[in-house]
Amino acid sequence: MSERTQYMGQRVELRQQRQRVALDCEALRDRLRLALPLAEEVSAIDREVVVNAAMALHERLGELQGIDRKLAILNRELGD
Repeated sequence: MSERTQYMGQRVELRQQRQRVALDCEALRDRLRLALPLAEEVSAIDREVVVNAAMALHERLGELQGIDRKLAILNRELGD
């Protein structure tokens, strides 16, 4: 298998992985929004839910950024 074909296969896998991670990020963002209702008193906020969701979102966003960097390298190598 040629190097180009190998890179194209990696890019397809990374794009699929990126899609899954992006969906996870959207779900975590929505969980944060639900945990911070505008119509409730500030004292009603569940701090643990907010902190856990924020930490998970931070980790997944970092993963998403790493995937984007890898995709940029592959795109550059493939001339896209």
